[in-house]
Amino acid sequence: MAELESAEMNKAEYWDKRYQSTDDQPPQEWHLSYDDLEAYLKEDVYPHWPTDAKIMHPGAGSSRLPLEMRSRGGYTDITCAEFSAAVIAQMQPLDPAIRWLECDVRDMRGIDSSSYDIVFDKACFEALCGWGTKHLLKEIPEVQVVDTRRYSQEVDRVLKPGGWFIVICVFEPRFVHHMLKCDGTSWEDVHLPKSLTPDGWMQTRAYCLRKPESKPTDTT
Repeated sequence: MAELESAEMNKAEYWDKRYQSTDDQPPQEWHLSYDDLEAYLKEDVYPHWPTDAKIMHPGAGSSRLPLEMRSRGGYTDITCAEFSAAVIAQMQPLDPAIRWLECDVRDMRGIDSSSYDIVFDKACFEALCGWGTKHLLKEIPEVQVVDTRRYSQEVDRVLKPGGWFIVICVFEPRFVHHMLKCDGTSWEDVHLPKSLTPDGWMQTRAYCLRKPESKPTDTT
């Protein structure tokens, strides 16, 4: 993907244009489908959360994952937070039981704090980061640092204490932790990053972070 296009991926206008294009019609996956994720979900997610858990899919785009988690996983309370009105118009009719909120995940002021049990991110974090050089932390553009940390802080805010922030992405652990474990958050690892695809370039991992049950006590 060209660097110029990558730099535009944090804007709603980019995605509106993309989803309205005849070459990129929803629904379709950025990468792993529900079938690809099913083993991970059944082993590491579903046993821990009842089917009435409140789940948010930030930047859901054209993915069928929210639809499949409802129809095949049995989850009944699913919200997609998305800033592209174009993709909302195309995806919402596919399952009217899923709520769609038009909002920017970097500023979800319309969503109450401590509202969700799980925030399940498949490729939203990737889109905010773009596709530039990722192996050297010193080369990360400042806008990506600001965007992803605002996003992480907002996810921390909207999650209930003890809630899970699941991130499916191709980035290495040190990059993910550098970007998401920032001031204004207090993420704990639920388990080590889990590989979902074979080792090598574009290896996809599942990261699961937890919002603590209570805020750490200030001992200073």
